[in-house]
Amino acid sequence: MTAPRDASHVAHDGVSMLHAARAADPDRFFCALFLPAAARAAAMALIAFNHECVRAVATPASWAVAGPMAGLIRLQWWRDVVESGNAQRHDTARALLGLLAAGRVRRDTIEAIITARENELDGLPDREDWRAAMLAGAGGLQVAMAEAAGVEDGLMLERVRLCGGVYGVGALVRYLPAVLAAGRCPLPDDMLADANLTRDGLRTGHAGPDQIAALRGELRQQGQAWLAQARAGGRLPRPALAAGLPAVLGLRDMKARALPASPPPRGVGDRLAVMAAMVRGRV
Repeated sequence: MTAPRDASHVAHDGVSMLHAARAADPDRFFCALFLPAAARAAAMALIAFNHECVRAVATPASWAVAGPMAGLIRLQWWRDVVESGNAQRHDTARALLGLLAAGRVRRDTIEAIITARENELDGLPDREDWRAAMLAGAGGLQVAMAEAAGVEDGLMLERVRLCGGVYGVGALVRYLPAVLAAGRCPLPDDMLADANLTRDGLRTGHAGPDQIAALRGELRQQGQAWLAQARAGGRLPRPALAAGLPAVLGLRDMKARALPASPPPRGVGDRLAVMAAMVRGRV
C-alpha cells in the first residue's frame, strides 16, 4: 500500500507534468488526451522530457565562442540521468525514470531521442542523416508514447514512428522562419546547399522567401512520403493510432500554402481534424 506521503508526491508529479506538457507542446498535449487513460500521465512526462531536449538545441547567445557545447552539456545531463537512474530532484527526470523503471518505455527509445538532438547540434551532413534524426527524435517521441500505451508490435511501432516524422516535418514547414531565426538548424547541409544556404550563414543572416519556399517544398515531399508509408497496412489499433495523431496536424501544416511569419495558435479546425481521425480510425 502506498504511504500517504508517497501518494501525495506522485499526485504532485502528475499535475506538474500535465502543466509542463500543456505549456511546452500544446499540439502533442492535445493529441495525447486520446491515448488510453492509463498512458496519459506517461505521455505528459515524455512531452516534458522532449521539450527539455529541444531546448538544448536552441542556439545560445555565445555560439560564436562556445559552439554547440552548451547544448551538448545539457543533453549529456539527460543521458547521465538515464544511465545513472539519479533524477537529481528534477520533476521531469523523476517521472521519466519512473517510466523506465516500470518498463513502460524502452531505454533505447529515450536514448535515441537524446542522440537525435546531439546530432542536430553537431550538424547533419546529408538527407540520410537528417531523416534518421527526424525519425529518432520526433518519431521516437511518438514511439515512446505508443510503448507506454502497451503497443509492442514492431511494425505498428514503426508506423507510429513515421507518423511522428510527419508531425516533425509539418512543424518545420509551419515554423521554419522562426526556427531558423532562433539559431536552430535542424536541416542537413546538402538540403541547405541546394537552397544556396549554409548553417553558418543562417546564424549570421536570414534566408530569403524563395529559399524558405524551396526548403518547405522538399520538407512537404518527405512528409508526404512518410505519411504514405504510415498509412500502408490498413488501420492502426486505437492505442497506436492515438500515439500517431500528431501526424494529422503535420499534414495540415504541409498542406497550408499561406503561412505567416508568426502562425496563429491552433484553432477549432485543427482540433476537429484530430478528433475526426480518431473517429474514422486513420491519420
